Amino acid sequence: MDRNSGISPRSRLVHWFPILDWLPRYQRTWLRGDFIAALTVVALLVPEGMAYAVLAGLPPQTAFYVAPVALLIYAVLGTSRQQIVGVSSTVAVMSLATVSTVATPGSEEFIVLSAALALLVGTFSVLFGILKLGRVARFFSESVLTGFVTGLALIIAVRQMPKILGYEAEAEHFFVRIAELVVSLPGVHPTTVIVGAGTLALMVVLERFYHRIPAALVALGVSIGISQLLGLESAGVEVVGDIPSGLAPPVIPDVSLADLSLLAAGALGITLVVFAEALGPAGSFARRHGYRIDPDRELIGLGAANIGAGIFQGFSVGASLSRSAANDAAGARTQMSSVIAAVLVAVVALFFTPLFSALPEATLGVIVIMAISRMIKIRELQRLFAIRKADFLLGMVALCGLLLFDVLPGLLIAVVASFLVLIYRASQPRVSVLQVGIENDEETLVDRERVLESKPIHGVLIVRPDEGLYFANAGQIREQILSLINSEPDITAVVIDLELSSELDVPAADSLAELHETLQSRGVRMVLSRVHAEPRAMLKQHGLFDELGEASVYRRTLPAAMATLTASRSSVPSNDPGEGGLTMD
Repeated sequence: MDRNSGISPRSRLVHWFPILDWLPRYQRTWLRGDFIAALTVVALLVPEGMAYAVLAGLPPQTAFYVAPVALLIYAVLGTSRQQIVGVSSTVAVMSLATVSTVATPGSEEFIVLSAALALLVGTFSVLFGILKLGRVARFFSESVLTGFVTGLALIIAVRQMPKILGYEAEAEHFFVRIAELVVSLPGVHPTTVIVGAGTLALMVVLERFYHRIPAALVALGVSIGISQLLGLESAGVEVVGDIPSGLAPPVIPDVSLADLSLLAAGALGITLVVFAEALGPAGSFARRHGYRIDPDRELIGLGAANIGAGIFQGFSVGASLSRSAANDAAGARTQMSSVIAAVLVAVVALFFTPLFSALPEATLGVIVIMAISRMIKIRELQRLFAIRKADFLLGMVALCGLLLFDVLPGLLIAVVASFLVLIYRASQPRVSVLQVGIENDEETLVDRERVLESKPIHGVLIVRPDEGLYFANAGQIREQILSLINSEPDITAVVIDLELSSELDVPAADSLAELHETLQSRGVRMVLSRVHAEPRAMLKQHGLFDELGEASVYRRTLPAAMATLTASRSSVPSNDPGEGGLTMD
């Protein structure tokens, strides 16, 4: 039977198109915050996007081909309300690194292949989402993600320093950039530093004392006005400069399968980086505002945005940490801010790009750093250190891996660290021993380590694996149960509570069968309780049910223990397992 057969057509549509969930519930009072947030995003996106297009080896106007379609598609398909998807410095650099192995940057072939790479990244991401591989996100430790997001924020912040201090940056590595910054301090451009410091002071004052005013937007307006009034460009201050206008029509990139095969490895790496960059901030925004994201839908939304970027002659896109933080800080309530931003970017691209030509790069750098500062989780790392050093070390491994080896290697280190923790914890399973105790004024089974006043049922050992049984832990759990029996020689029966095992694999069933065989040879009866439907069907298929008999499988654990005790005393097996067997006299 199709497990989705009871889902209504509208629910299925909402699942595939999350906009159908939030748009009908949209409140007019939210529009002001979303509109201001959209203005802030556009003010950052226009000059940043051009710079990132150049980083990707493409003409600066390519950013305008990408941004509107990426923003709009993600607003329709994404589940994060504050996340902004568009051009990303990290993804731009990875796109350049991938395509430059096949074609010369700036060439027509390079432009076409960059669009093809975006299509490939989008296809991988959508495919992973459809296959529900977003569940891998559950295996990313929150501690690891804290370190990863902090590392990303630090990398982006350091990349803004040349704009603020007015020196030419050459290094790419984080620590080399730090060293380059220190060496360049005597030669910084004084006027540029004044512009940056003034912007910083203005934003700090506005955010601290007038937090309802959009600080980034005011800083942009003031900086552009002062730049035009005083002629800062002629004084040596770097400004954004002329921005070509226009949008591109949709075109399917004309590339061969051979070219796609050369791009495939890089596309897979970019897909992982895009997902990792999006997942951490999206989860942080969701927790802050009290909603949940769907990792599978995020994969599909990000993938569709990349497909759109490729079709509109752009390049690979991702979640922008800086613009997402600015969007959130400016008061975005829903994905409507992305919809509005998409329209505004298109309008700006067509008619208003000259307005940004006098914008000082130093102002832009300060706005980015102020936005990104909220994503640097120093207090969270301190909290991890105070509560549990192991979690703190995990976060620091991810952070240091990112800073030492750059984004993709840092991501792999974070993934490996998360899975090593999983493997270690799987190799250290815990089995709780249950005894009769009082909880909420009722007699029930409790963990003997948690309720010290509990009492055992003489001759019956009741155990509950504290996680689902599967191939990685079944053997160790079996050995722990045998060890408990060896320490209590009067045991005549063992009741195993399988409530936490929603499914069983063959090795787990084999391990239970081996345990049953060992206990049987010692004259100890094995009883199972709270066996879910899928494990029950699997054990019947396996044959263990036939060996145990229906009388040894119970719906509830305490009646199972009592019935087992009574049965062992009378040497008569229970004849009503469905209702929990016999009761104590």
